[in-house]
Amino acid sequence: MSEPKERTIDERSDPTAELVHEKSAEILRDVGFCVPELSMLGRLDKAGFTVDHESQMVRIPPVLLDSAISGINRSFCLYDRNGKSAALTDHKSAFMGAGTPVNVFDLETGLHRPAAQADVSKLVRLQEALPEVDIVRPAVTATDQGECSDLVEIAELIRNCSKPMVHRTLSADRVDAAVEMLIAAAGSEEAFREKPNFATLYCPISPSYFTPENIRCMIRWAEYGVPITILSMAMGGASAPVTLLGELVVINTEILAWIVVLETLYPGTPLLYGSVSAVLDMRSGLLPLGAPERGMINGGAARMGHYYGLPSMCGGLSSDAKELDSQAGYEKCLTAVPLLLEGANIIYGVGAVDAGNTISYQQMILDNEFIAGLRRLMEGISVHDLDEEVDLIKANTPRGNFLKAKHTRSHFGEHWQPDILSREPYESWLAKGESIEDICRNKAKQILEDKQPLIEESVEIELERILKQYIPDFHFAS
Repeated sequence: MSEPKERTIDERSDPTAELVHEKSAEILRDVGFCVPELSMLGRLDKAGFTVDHESQMVRIPPVLLDSAISGINRSFCLYDRNGKSAALTDHKSAFMGAGTPVNVFDLETGLHRPAAQADVSKLVRLQEALPEVDIVRPAVTATDQGECSDLVEIAELIRNCSKPMVHRTLSADRVDAAVEMLIAAAGSEEAFREKPNFATLYCPISPSYFTPENIRCMIRWAEYGVPITILSMAMGGASAPVTLLGELVVINTEILAWIVVLETLYPGTPLLYGSVSAVLDMRSGLLPLGAPERGMINGGAARMGHYYGLPSMCGGLSSDAKELDSQAGYEKCLTAVPLLLEGANIIYGVGAVDAGNTISYQQMILDNEFIAGLRRLMEGISVHDLDEEVDLIKANTPRGNFLKAKHTRSHFGEHWQPDILSREPYESWLAKGESIEDICRNKAKQILEDKQPLIEESVEIELERILKQYIPDFHFAS
């Protein structure tokens, strides 16, 4: 893995990013951001922020802003369970599972229903098995586990995957339990801190408001040195200006505010610049995640992440479709390509349909295929010495055939081959009588037949012990 290049703000030369930064700094200097948490207001006051305790607004003096930006940790890695650095390479995209809606399309019946713990386990196992998924999320909420479902979801991540993991707790008093489980799997707190394989994420309410509980959660994670993503969910035309550039200023202002807070209070905390923003559909009043503007605005966020030297986590591979159809394929590629072009470090959305409200097992399988093709596309045409090709062309001009050439046998494997999408003649395809949805369903079932444990029994027993403190009758499904 190549480390992100360390740069000072004066060395950057992106006029659009510089404009957005300048306007964000102005807003943070003149108006600030809301911090509805009394103890945090006191800490920020002492740290040099300009605090209005009555309105709970906090402003950032330019000197403090510049100091925090210069101190950002620009060299951290996210690891897998085996200690291998993964993702977050400079201008090369990793893909991550979506999360965490409360609904799923049932793998057997196809019916839309509430998600449960068993779905979390299965969807994590799918992501672990799919080669194009680099970072794993629980994908859905375990709605059968009550208010402590976040801990169950983290436990299922630990049990069922070795890849880097991302999730959050909804209450600060459960952060300790989550970290206790992560340390149990890592072997020691030192091992977990040295090579973190888990990052968390929290979303402000645009513009520039975090709930008190989310603030307390972020601070608790920061105390453990866990990487934190500030993940904007701005809605252009509703919680942000309708223009994409105006919306990007809102996104950047609320992310930059908490970059400064966390860097000031917990210097060196690993931070990610995140956005799952979109624009409002003024005809329906809904938030279309398959719109081209979804990829455009989050591509802009990826650009701002690079501007600050931070890895970016951006929503893409999105669709409003309700089934595996042409709309899903079109919208997923439409929203992923801008992020790839902008070099988003993590693209968030594998398996999501229905405007992010539902996860589909079959879509997760098909998204893996999409990602493979997109990655081949982004490789471009390699530049190399052409002497061999020129000699071959000369020998076969005119009307030659390159099929039997040794050069063809040596290099044809460079071209991508699909696993699911059909390239067969019509008659062969018709004879099989199998739709893409059938193929994806069967592929998912085949993967889920393998229930090989990924953690030692003693670790699973420890996870269950921790969970029983919050859910007394909890047990892992077999």
